[in-house]
Amino acid sequence: MPMSVDAVRERLVRENEEYRRLFEKHQSFEERLQSLNARLFLSDEEKVEAITLKKHKLALKDRMAQIAKEFAQDDRAGH
Repeated sequence: MPMSVDAVRERLVRENEEYRRLFEKHQSFEERLQSLNARLFLSDEEKVEAITLKKHKLALKDRMAQIAKEFAQDDRAGH
């Protein structure tokens, strides 16, 4: 039976250094973005920062998804 997405993520955070690093960075970007979004007004620099954070988060998420896909393929192959 295939592992759930949450189970895969938890296992990768525990066992895969790159995934763990990406996950932690993604969380820190999310926290900063939430901090910016909580403000009523953003300066031009903060608006640019928010856009940049979103782009970086998406790139991290894409790489994490690729790692998870490779993990699932290896797991099915019995490696």
